[in-house]
Order: sequence, then C-alpha cells, then structure tokens
Amino acid sequence: MRGGSVPEEFQQPLAHSGWWLVLALALLAAVALYYLAVILLTRKRRPVVEVETPWVPEPRDLRAEHLAEIDRIERAVHRGDVPARVGHQHLSRTVRDYVAEVSQIPADKMVLADLKATVRSDPRTRPLAMAVEVMYPPAFASEEEGKAAERFPEALSRARQVVTTWT
Repeated sequence: MRGGSVPEEFQQPLAHSGWWLVLALALLAAVALYYLAVILLTRKRRPVVEVETPWVPEPRDLRAEHLAEIDRIERAVHRGDVPARVGHQHLSRTVRDYVAEVSQIPADKMVLADLKATVRSDPRTRPLAMAVEVMYPPAFASEEEGKAAERFPEALSRARQVVTTWT
C-alpha cells in the first residue's frame, strides 16, 4: 500500500473534458455581454447637437466698388446732374469711407485736421490727407471762390490714387 499502489476499491479521479471549461467561460462572457447590452441600450441618449456654421458673406471687392463710385460721381458732374461742389463732397466721403472700410483708421469720422495729425503716426494717410485737402476748399466754399469745376479733375485723380494705392 505504501509504495504508490492504490487499493482496488478506490477509483482514479475522472478526467473532465476541456469543453466544460470553454462552455463555462462562454456562459460567463454571455452574461457579461447581456448586462453590458442592457446598460447601453436602456440609458438615456444625449441629444445630438448640430453646430450651425455661421453665415459668412461673400467677400466684396471694396476697391472696385469705390472706384465705380468715383466713376459714377465723375459722370454725374460731367452730365451736370450734380454741381462740381457737391461732387467734391461725394469724392471726399467716398475716399474716406474706403479707407475706413479697409483699415483700422476711422477716416470716415475724421476732418482734415484729424487726417493731417494722423500722418505723423501713420504715413499711409498722407495721400488721403492730400486728397481731402484738395477736395475741401471747393466742397465748402461757393462755386466762384472754391473754383470747384476747375479743381474737379485733380480731385478725381487724387481720389483714384488713394483708392488704387491704399495698402
């Protein structure tokens, strides 16, 4: 009995098939998947938030728009629809509006003295100040004193120069 022999009344342990272990692990995995599915499928869903893309206007060609406005003013003065004095006022407004739209300089709200003072801090404003200086006397004086009709071609030239060369 002592030497490793087993009495006949005892049986050797039964060897279980390996499939039982695989089956047990599969059942355990199925139960885990069941609970995971229940949790995922029954919880409240977050609402889908659609982000609206903001409307962006088409880029405008401000230079072309203002040059067209200068051409329109020139035609109106040459046809006689608008006096040259008023043409000078419109030219001044157009070039100052252009500079205000394309830069951080509030030229549309500045008078000639402000523009001249700005030349020291921003040399780009020199052509604008010179153009407005040509336009102001005819714009605010009477037709005879300001010589509006005589100075109109120079004012047109200066206005176009400001709009075409501004950076």
